[in-house]
Amino acid sequence: MDSTNSKVSLSPPSLIKSLVAGFDAVSTHVSLLLFSVLLDLLLWLGPHVRIARLFDPLFQQAAAYPELQQAGSLDVIREGAERLNLLSVLRTFPIGVPSLMAGRAPLETPAFKPLWLDVSTLGAGLGLWLVLIVTGLAVGAFYFSAVAQAALSARIDWRMTISQWPWNFAQVLLLALSWFVMLSFFMLPLSCVMSVLVMLGIGLSQFPIIIALFLGGLLIWLMIPLFFSPHGIFTKHYPMWRSLLQAVRLSRGTFSATGLLILVIVLLSEGLDVLWNVPADNSWLMLVGIVGHAFITTGLLSATYIYYRDADNWLEHLLQQKIASQAKT
Repeated sequence: MDSTNSKVSLSPPSLIKSLVAGFDAVSTHVSLLLFSVLLDLLLWLGPHVRIARLFDPLFQQAAAYPELQQAGSLDVIREGAERLNLLSVLRTFPIGVPSLMAGRAPLETPAFKPLWLDVSTLGAGLGLWLVLIVTGLAVGAFYFSAVAQAALSARIDWRMTISQWPWNFAQVLLLALSWFVMLSFFMLPLSCVMSVLVMLGIGLSQFPIIIALFLGGLLIWLMIPLFFSPHGIFTKHYPMWRSLLQAVRLSRGTFSATGLLILVIVLLSEGLDVLWNVPADNSWLMLVGIVGHAFITTGLLSATYIYYRDADNWLEHLLQQKIASQAKT
């Protein structure tokens, strides 16, 4: 028995085994799909809360800049503001319920004309935005906890999930704030660069490319060390800071494997989203995309918990081996 456990613990975390076990767990607990499905149905068939009118004064002022008119940036921004549904911020990061419709921003439904609600004041928009973010994080904490139980315990104790939810939610809020502070800190260089480019006379049409390159590099640099920052909260009941530090430690010890895991997750989720988004907004076939997206994203999240557990056990075993070898010498 000891030799068997030793062989298992000496093996590094397996990407394939984690993915298979993760999707098996979701197949056994299909109720987990309801979180994502219900959110997408709300964003698709529910009321659309628009804030486009709040931007009308800005659009009128921006129309005076010929560079924005020539590049077509103003029309793109105006169209995006018209499509934006404020309810989509219920899809929160780094912890939240996955949603296909949050990025799609549908304008039509197959059954009826959607109800449009316009936010008339900036104060009301900011207040509603804050309430929706907190709500998204609260539901996301419950969802992450349930998926962690399904992945690691092969069962979901809903009573325990509810009892642990207040503490988990508090840690999630702290984690979200820490992510916000870090991203704000790293956005300062971008704002400085943009100011320099304006003074040098570089056209506004080149800003989107510069922003995309900067943010892409920033996300890659931050994603690997912080990818598992929520997992310690839900698997080991770690406080936020300990969970974050453990994520950095784990990613350093399994950097290449963790990077490959993140790459596979991004390719699977984003690649299949192209398929899920094929039906039109006014087609009931979109339900297939909603359910498919829910299954894939929940399965991938479940797989990350299994990978996290195996990687943590493997690193802990290596540490114990190192301590034992040092004690012998």
